[in-house]
Amino acid sequence: MNKTLLVALIGIGIGGVGFGLVTPVTVILLEQNNTPALLNGFIQTLGYISVAVFSYFTGRIIDRYTVKKVITAGYLFWVTAALGHLFWYNNYILIPVKIIYGLGATFIFVGTEVLINRISDESNRGKNIGIYAVILSTGIAIGSFLIWTVTIADYVPFLIAAAIVFSGFVFQSFFIGDVKTIEHVIPPAKMKIKDMPVVSLVTAMVYGMFESSIIVVIPLFSLRNNYNEADISYFSGAFVVGGIILLYYLSKLSDRFSKYKLLMIISLILAVLMPLPSFLPGFYLLVIMFFLIGGFVPSYYTIGLNFTLEKVTSQQIAQANGYFGSFYGIGTLMGPFLGSFLIDIDKNYGYWLFSSVVCFLLFFFVKKNVK
Repeated sequence: MNKTLLVALIGIGIGGVGFGLVTPVTVILLEQNNTPALLNGFIQTLGYISVAVFSYFTGRIIDRYTVKKVITAGYLFWVTAALGHLFWYNNYILIPVKIIYGLGATFIFVGTEVLINRISDESNRGKNIGIYAVILSTGIAIGSFLIWTVTIADYVPFLIAAAIVFSGFVFQSFFIGDVKTIEHVIPPAKMKIKDMPVVSLVTAMVYGMFESSIIVVIPLFSLRNNYNEADISYFSGAFVVGGIILLYYLSKLSDRFSKYKLLMIISLILAVLMPLPSFLPGFYLLVIMFFLIGGFVPSYYTIGLNFTLEKVTSQQIAQANGYFGSFYGIGTLMGPFLGSFLIDIDKNYGYWLFSSVVCFLLFFFVKKNVK
């Protein structure tokens, strides 16, 4: 396996563990502390605000300071934020911690995506992005299955996350300098956002909305329907494991078939699947449904990114990744607020029916904007 690919995969897998653990645990702790759902959603949104803001500039930062420096800084920011979550009960501390958390995540995710895309071409980009997404999902799944550790003590999950991500920092520090990457002596000219395919920006935004809302909705939906923390671990884990098993094959298909047609088909499938959690009674049926939804939702990101990178030049890869990540960040800003608001309106139907409508609308949008 290409050494650059291996470094990126290990790094993103380690980062995924922390990501899959910290946010759901924070949602649970705030909910159990009788925090209003909208305030809970706002607090989770803070991290995504920094994702949206800093993703816009991260491509240019990478071009100027190199991938290694940006990823290393991302790990340091992330570990600091994970430890800052130990004070989850103090909003004056939690607010800046969430912003630092988002900044670290942005540097890690965009940096590792740039590594992946710089070693890929049209024949294997979808496969490599798929592997990348599967490893990320595996890390998130491991983090999700560790949610139960909050029952030991409220600080335990955050210490675990900080230790795991710090190990990623150590690994990258020793090995990323040995990989061969393209670093420009003269930074490329600034890419204008109008040069980005509109479909790729919309799919990034929709995925961001789903990803950031579902990670909030599953704990709220479960707690308000009399499921416990252990059940939440299984529901969240099933959602992520679905991505591990299905996402790789969906992404690989994008190397062989029309990417925009795949986006249309996936939108129709999700439009059918999204309402089903509202109507399925019982733990096991919900696990199956979250598994299926989790298999298709992340493909908006991987196939949308693959679609983007076949439309830009090699010198624009870092900046295109940044713009794509920025619109993902914009979507994440809507997710926690929207998810918690819809759960407040109706704990069973509100979020899932709305999500189905979004998928139908995306189907028609892709059909209209890509010939």
